[in-house]
Amino acid sequence: MNNDIIKQIDELIEADRANIAADVIKLVNIRSVREAPLPGAPFGAGPRKVLDTVMEMGRELGFVVREYENTGVISLALREGEIDMGIWAHGDVVHEGSGWNFEPYNAVEYKGCIVGRGSTDNKGQLVSALHLLTMFKKLGTPLKYNPALFVGSDEEAGMADMMGLPGNPEAVGFINKFKAPRLSLVPDSSFPVGYGGKGSMRVRFRSTEGWEKLAFTAGTPDAPGRAVAILPGAEYAEFENCTTEKCGSGIKITAETPPIHSAHPKPGGNMVTIVTGALLDNDLLTEADAKKAAFLKAVSLDVDGEMFGVKTAGVGMGDLTLALLDIIEVDGKIEFGINMRYPMGTTYEEVLAKVTATAAANGFEVVDTYCGVRPYLLDKNWEVIERLNQISNEVCGTDSAPYTLSGGTYAHCLPNGLAFGFSGNKTPEDFPKGHGGAHGKDESVSLDRLQRGMRIYARSMLALNDMEW
Repeated sequence: MNNDIIKQIDELIEADRANIAADVIKLVNIRSVREAPLPGAPFGAGPRKVLDTVMEMGRELGFVVREYENTGVISLALREGEIDMGIWAHGDVVHEGSGWNFEPYNAVEYKGCIVGRGSTDNKGQLVSALHLLTMFKKLGTPLKYNPALFVGSDEEAGMADMMGLPGNPEAVGFINKFKAPRLSLVPDSSFPVGYGGKGSMRVRFRSTEGWEKLAFTAGTPDAPGRAVAILPGAEYAEFENCTTEKCGSGIKITAETPPIHSAHPKPGGNMVTIVTGALLDNDLLTEADAKKAAFLKAVSLDVDGEMFGVKTAGVGMGDLTLALLDIIEVDGKIEFGINMRYPMGTTYEEVLAKVTATAAANGFEVVDTYCGVRPYLLDKNWEVIERLNQISNEVCGTDSAPYTLSGGTYAHCLPNGLAFGFSGNKTPEDFPKGHGGAHGKDESVSLDRLQRGMRIYARSMLALNDMEW
């Protein structure tokens, strides 16, 4: 590895901090939640605007810019010709939800962090990779392979940009139509190196009968957060971990838990557990409504899938997880969604059959399913994994082993795909509990962590230049 080049790049990274911050803010201020498809924008106007903005930046910087038709994916390559190594980021974000102390799309720099939706998942890493490749271009660093930054626009809502949507010609899926690089690095997780990961799936259920005397909503399609129950005719009372307000002739009961990533549901349940528990423990419901509420409470507590009969111990990775995300009313019926992350040892088809049967026994039917990514596992003794792991530990001052992921990333979809950094989330010390994390309120990314990630990637790219892969 050329130490002179490393020294030059480190100096450029240190001097580039203000520009990195400005570009992260620029992209964070684009609200890029998935919305209804538009011509040329299969995932809505916001994700499309991110792609257009990054392509414009790439052209100004002299990259070879390409858009992969009807996928929602673009690339910015260092030079013409076939791309050998890709750094994969995504420009879409989860819904902002509520309860922020900062504005989700008016990003600011605060105590060494950029605060705004998508800052750490994944726009901070996107900008960092672009700036690093720009430094390689500026220095004219000779590489025997052609690297590129790839940017997708549907990572959060199911990776249809990679795998396509059946019957939708505007979303054919990158891997179905185009050649992927020989090696892909995905800075949408943690250091050191992720060499495998669980599969993911979503299922939505709808009751055969609606509530009798209750209105109940909770969460968002992306993450849990707030649950609200409105009970006509009920007398005012206070309940543990809830707030109660008078509402017409009845009351409104509200509970909130921090919105967290669906790959990491908390044992003990969430806001649905709290509100349904208050309703059931105080005998506030009719018999029919109590039966439905008890089932929803049980689902909110079933973080390992045992009640649904899908509990699975991980084989080379973590155990199956299940997260209840949201509850709404549709045409007078109760609808809720769950997200599951399953390891090798079971399949999407097996899990779907069992959850369908359990739901049916409790008066709910499946109305929508989505098979996200399938579980995968690479050889952790591969020379590339060992070298990148070593570099990461050297820079971070750690002694960590390669790991497998609970969350889904583009690495699941790509040949020789590795989750590699950035571990960018570092919440300011004065943030309230539950604020600052990815998918959460006041999401933030540490500029120190972004610059550290850039130094790790710079050394890794030079190491790859000295290896055969």
